[in-house]
This record gives sequence, structure tokens and C-alpha cells, in this order.
Amino acid sequence: MRLVWVVLGVVAGGFLLPLVWAWGRSFGRVRDVDDVPAKDVALVLGAGVRWDGIPSRILQGRLDVARELFRTGKVQRIIVSGSPESRGHSEPVVMRRYLVSHGVPESGVVLDESGVDTYSSCRRASEEHASLTIVTTRFHLRRSIALARRLGVDACGVGHDAAAEGLRRVNARATRREVLATVKAFWMPR
Repeated sequence: MRLVWVVLGVVAGGFLLPLVWAWGRSFGRVRDVDDVPAKDVALVLGAGVRWDGIPSRILQGRLDVARELFRTGKVQRIIVSGSPESRGHSEPVVMRRYLVSHGVPESGVVLDESGVDTYSSCRRASEEHASLTIVTTRFHLRRSIALARRLGVDACGVGHDAAAEGLRRVNARATRREVLATVKAFWMPR
């Protein structure tokens, strides 16, 4: 019986420790557009492209947050990071097209096609930037900030509220997935 309790304790710790890590590393760094400190760069993490080459609704929300950061002068440039192959489209190219069509100058948008996952996006950004604002969906924000900080970046973040925009089921499913992704991020080799 004691062995069962030990195993349960190890499993519980294996899940809880990563969640505490993400929360602790992002504490005080999850902000709103109004109170986020000004930084040179925002890093927008990809979230899928539809078959017709239009950003998914989740991705549109993230891009709208980045556009607002740019409009209010909170950032001077926007890195759009995603997969070079998302349903037959380059996710960063689609992201740039969306931002430019909504008033962001093309010179203010930087493409990163190495962003096939959150870690890759953060790692690539850490090679050129010591400080940035991460833009993603709220459920994804704490892990993203924690990863960027692990890589040496002074990161804060602004999240798009998918649930408030009628994407409650997507938000709930993604929140559950985020627990496993946080466990993976915590235990992955540095």
C-alpha cells in the first residue's frame, strides 16, 4: 500500500511542479494592453491557418492584440512566428498579410518560419532579443513566458481572451491540453 502512495505522490508531483513553475516564472508578467511595459518587439505565436489561407479565429485574436500594441506604441515591431506549412500556407506569411491589411506597415512585421512550437519560437526570438512582449491566447501565456525566461529573455505577455469571443469550447479544450504541454516544457532538456 505504501508503494501505491509513493507512486501517486511522484505522479502528482510530476504534474504539479511544472504548473507551479509556469505560474511562478510568469507571476506579475501577465498584463493587459493598457498596462504592459513598452518594449521594442512583440512575439506573436502561431495558432493555425484555415484551408483558404485566413488565420484561424484564435490566431486572429492574437494578431488583433499585437496590432493594438503596435497602434498604441507599446511595441515598434512584431515578430510573427509559426509553421512554414500550415494547411498549405506559411503561417507567418498569412499573419503578416493580416496585420498589413489591418494597418501595420510591412516594415514593422518580421517573419519567423522556425516557430513550429512554442519552444522553437521562443528560442529563435532569444537569439536576437533580450526583452520582448509575448502575444498569445490567455490559456497559453504562462507557459510561453516561462519558456522565454528560461531562455534568458526578459518577457512579459498579453493574452487574447478566446472564451470572451465565443470560443469557449476551443478555450476549454486548449486549457486541458496546456496542462500536458506545461509538463512537457518543464521536463524537457534545457
